[in-house]
Amino acid sequence: MNVVKQIADQDSFPGTHIILTSKGIGTIEICRQQHTTPFHKQNMLKEHFLLFAMEGVNELRIGNQLFSLKKGDMLLIKKATYVEIIKSGNALNNFMYESVSFTLKKDIIIDFIKLIQTDDYLGKPVPDDEVIVHSYGGRLQSFLASLQPYFDDNENIKTELFKLKILELLFDLSQENPRFLQQLIHLNRYETRDLVKTMEAYCFQPHTLQELAHISGRSLSSFRREFESLYHRSPAKWIQEKRLQKAKDLLLSTQLTIANVCDEVGYENVSHFSRLYKSHFGFSPSETKKQLL
Repeated sequence: MNVVKQIADQDSFPGTHIILTSKGIGTIEICRQQHTTPFHKQNMLKEHFLLFAMEGVNELRIGNQLFSLKKGDMLLIKKATYVEIIKSGNALNNFMYESVSFTLKKDIIIDFIKLIQTDDYLGKPVPDDEVIVHSYGGRLQSFLASLQPYFDDNENIKTELFKLKILELLFDLSQENPRFLQQLIHLNRYETRDLVKTMEAYCFQPHTLQELAHISGRSLSSFRREFESLYHRSPAKWIQEKRLQKAKDLLLSTQLTIANVCDEVGYENVSHFSRLYKSHFGFSPSETKKQLL
């Protein structure tokens, strides 16, 4: 079976944006575009995600953490993570933005781990939810440059060759940055995340319960059952109370508008937010704001 090549949206930003996909292995995506204005997107990762910044800046929000990737930086993010990213071009280089990213399915990581001596890389355990920005050097720069012909040529790419390139990447990573490989090796050792940490990190973002269950590594039924056992209330009720209390705190302690506060605590409709707020506290957000005057 051959690798599928897809030309992504290139109308909004001039340049090149191509994705190579192989079922069972993952994807390689190259983006080389002119970003005179920042590009914002958000996504729930379905697979482990590896990003190399080559030009411009990537600003990422993951839970309550903010990360900035500049030229020469990389990071690995575990699947079932909700990521918000802003891509900006380099103003000193005609606003050019360039990155290469990979999605890695579990099977290709397992195949790689079988090929190496994992004892050489285990070291100090890496927390399951830790995201670390690493720098990368000449070896990985050469590897990324070696991918260019696969994007430029119109010939079919065999799955076997695609797999070899991914394994080459992982071997290069293991040689250049053992700490990074510790993250990779531990990715599949912890399928279920701590529920308390997950809820505290994601409750102020506009997720459905199904998405929160997926982030925590549980089925929806298991998520509900464990949550109610832990918090003695439904997930929806707990999330609503957390959001409304934070909204009240923000209204009383900041100059944010009601619309800004609504967005900050994870609601997408101001009218709906205001109704919930008044029902919960007995007075409206605007009445809360007046207390500052």
